[in-house]
Amino acid sequence: MVKTTRIGIVGLGWVARDYMLPAIAAAGERAELTAVLSLREEDFADLPNSVRCFNNLDEFLAADLVDAVYIATPNHLHREQTIACLDAGLHVLCEKPLALTPDAVSIMKGAAERNQRLLVTAYDQRHHPAHREMRNIIRAGKLGTITQARIDYACWLPKEWSGDNWRINRKKAGGGAIIDLAPHGLDLLEWLLEDPIAEVHCFQQSLVQNYSVDDGGVLSIRFESGTLAAQTVGYNRPETLPRRKLEIIGTQGMLTAENTMGQDAGGQLTFTDAETGTTENIPFDAKTGPFTHQLTNFLDRIHQAPTDNTELEATLRQVNLLHRALRISQPPAPKSLIASRPTHQVERPSASDSHPRYDPYAVLESFANIDVYGSKE
Repeated sequence: MVKTTRIGIVGLGWVARDYMLPAIAAAGERAELTAVLSLREEDFADLPNSVRCFNNLDEFLAADLVDAVYIATPNHLHREQTIACLDAGLHVLCEKPLALTPDAVSIMKGAAERNQRLLVTAYDQRHHPAHREMRNIIRAGKLGTITQARIDYACWLPKEWSGDNWRINRKKAGGGAIIDLAPHGLDLLEWLLEDPIAEVHCFQQSLVQNYSVDDGGVLSIRFESGTLAAQTVGYNRPETLPRRKLEIIGTQGMLTAENTMGQDAGGQLTFTDAETGTTENIPFDAKTGPFTHQLTNFLDRIHQAPTDNTELEATLRQVNLLHRALRISQPPAPKSLIASRPTHQVERPSASDSHPRYDPYAVLESFANIDVYGSKE
C-alpha cells in the first residue's frame, strides 16, 4: 500500500510554482500538497481548493496539515524557518544555500538531530538524469583517473528582473551570483566524483549589472585526491550565449554535459574516448527534470531513513569553504555599468561614477535577529 506524504510549501516563488508543484503532481499517490505559505495573496490563485493557504508561519505549523515541507524563501530566512518546522516535527527539504554561515548550518543540523527529523539541502543538480548517468560512468572507471573538472553556469539577471529581486539584495541573499549559483556546482562535483573538496578560492566580479552585489565569479577548487576544478558563475551572461556546461576529464576519457545545469529537463551528454578521440552521445532520460527525482528521493529517505542526516556534513563543509573563500576574496569596487537589452552593449562609466565597496559577508552575522515571520519572500 502506498503511503501518502502530506507536503507543505513555504515560499511560493517561481521555483516552487514552476518546478516543485509539477514534481508533487508527478509523484501521484506518494505525495499530496496540503498547505502553502506565502506573503503574496496572488500566489494562491490557481491552487486546488483542497490546499490551505497561509501567510503566517505560526498558523501554518499550528494547523498540523503537513508531514514535510519544502522551503523556498530568500536565503536569510532559511535558518529560522527550518528550525521552526523541525521543532514542529516536520521533515524539511530546504533550498540552497542551506544557510549563509557555517555556524547557522551547525545549529540547523542540531535541530534536525534533536527532533529526529530529516533535513535535506535542495541540491537539485545531482538529480538531473544526465548527471546521474555521469556518476554511473565515473563509478565504472570509464574515465580512468579524474584530473580536472569544469563548470560554466550563468544567466542574465538585471536589476529589474522582478519587483522584489531579492537575489541582488545582500541582506536577503547574502551576496549575488556566487552565493546563488556556486553551491550547486560545489555539491554536484563532490557528488559526481565522490571526493571531498579540500580548498576553494574565488575571484569576484562586479562589472556589468547595476547593483552592489557581485554579478559574476570564478572559483578554483582542489579535491582531497588532488583533482582540480574551475567553476564560472554569472548574472552577466546574455542568454543567447552558451552558459551551461559541465566537463569531467580523466586519463581515459572525458564527459561533457551541455544545457543540463538548471531546473529543466533535457540537454546533451557525450563521452570522448582518450585513445581514439572519438565522441559518442550518451543516452539518458531527457524528458524528466531534476525536481521530479529530487522529490521522490526525499520521500524515499523520509520512509527509509528518517533520521539519517549524515549528508549535512558535506553541506557544512561546502558552506564553510565558500564562506571562507568569499571572506578572503575582496572584489574591486563595482563599476556603474548598465547593460542594455537586447544588444547587451555596455556603457563605460565616467570618472565620477562610483559605488560603495562591497563586502558580501559583512552583514551575515546579524541575520540571527531577523524577523522571519514579517519579512517578504
